[in-house]
This record gives sequence, C-alpha cells and structure tokens, in this order.
Amino acid sequence: MRLSKKERAIEQIEYEMTTFIRMATYVEQTDKKVGIFERATYLLLRELDKLGSARLKTLADVLKLDISTVSRQAASLESKGLIERLADPSDGRATLFHLTETGKEKLAMDKKIRLSRYNQWLEEWTEEECEIFTKLLLRLNSAFIQ
Repeated sequence: MRLSKKERAIEQIEYEMTTFIRMATYVEQTDKKVGIFERATYLLLRELDKLGSARLKTLADVLKLDISTVSRQAASLESKGLIERLADPSDGRATLFHLTETGKEKLAMDKKIRLSRYNQWLEEWTEEECEIFTKLLLRLNSAFIQ
C-alpha cells in the first residue's frame, strides 16, 4: 500500500517526536541536564508562577496528573521551602499553594539556565522559524489534550 504525502509526513512526525522525547529524557539524566530542577518540578513551579496560587486539583488538571502524584510533588517542594500552602480565602477548608520567595528566585535561575540552553540549540534558527515552531508546538500540545 502506498502512503499519501500526509501519511508519510505523519509517520516522520511520529518518529521525530519519539526521538525527541527519548533525547529529552537522555539529556535530563546526564550531565547535560537542562536547569537545576527535574522536569516535573519545573513544570509544577512554572504553573504556580503563572497561576499565582492554585488548589491541588487545579494543578493536577493542568498538568494532566493524578492528584496523589501532585500531592507528593507539592509536599516535597514545600519541605524544600519552594512553595507554601495557605487557606483558601473563598473556602477555609481548602488549601492554596503558591511560590515562596525562595521558590520564585530558584525558578527564575532555572528558567534562565533553560533559556540559555535553548538559545544555544536554536541559535541558527531564524526568528520566523522559531515563531512557526512555537505555533506548531502549541497546536500539537492542544491536540494531545482534546
């Protein structure tokens, strides 16, 4: 059976995405690691930075993780002084998490390191290529959750 041009392209995208995920995992586990935080920690801190503060369920929904997983991550980050929990003013029984000043500072350092590495990797890309890739990644990430 002969594949259409689109089917061949999708096959190549599948292979390249699988390779990309593998390379990202490899880099994360070597001395070439990007940033100071593990990927899961970085994403949780970035979400809290973006949201300002959030309930555990909100974080789990946004990160597409089980509440128990996010709860363990949050407990670890809280013990390290990176986040803290406060009573939700709209419901005293609920808890909101937000970044501490230490968390904000370390997240800013980590983000700076990551952006430096991505700038190196994409150094030869044009501004237009970066913008196109950004739009396509956003579209792909959206398709994953639909």
